[in-house]
Amino acid sequence: MATSKQLTINKNDYTNIKQQAIKARSNTQKINETIDISTNLAFIKDANDNEFYLLSPQAMESVMRLAKDLEIDKYLFELEKEIHKNTPIDFDDVWCIAIREVKNYKKDPKVIVKNIKKKYPYLFLNFVNLVKDIEL
Repeated sequence: MATSKQLTINKNDYTNIKQQAIKARSNTQKINETIDISTNLAFIKDANDNEFYLLSPQAMESVMRLAKDLEIDKYLFELEKEIHKNTPIDFDDVWCIAIREVKNYKKDPKVIVKNIKKKYPYLFLNFVNLVKDIEL
């Protein structure tokens, strides 16, 4: 949607941001002593009393790896719940197929199970057909 007003670029904003960046760069301080993070948790407080923690690269990698593993576990749990909701005859067979379908943990588990149910309908109980067989 077009506006009737022209967009204007304020050059003063750019120069203000540039000046603030230069000022912030000149305010940095080097720490001459080493900090043993295993015994002391190092943190810095700013003027607003906000705490900023210092982590070693190894600790940060470990935290990121654990977060990713937790995300994958959560996804697999959702996939397992969705498979159980669709009443499989043999859970292990459906689980193996579902794991093969999962490539990057981005697909919705409901979509994966729906596709498996279309491709392999004999792996799931169909209560409608069971009730019809009993009535006959």
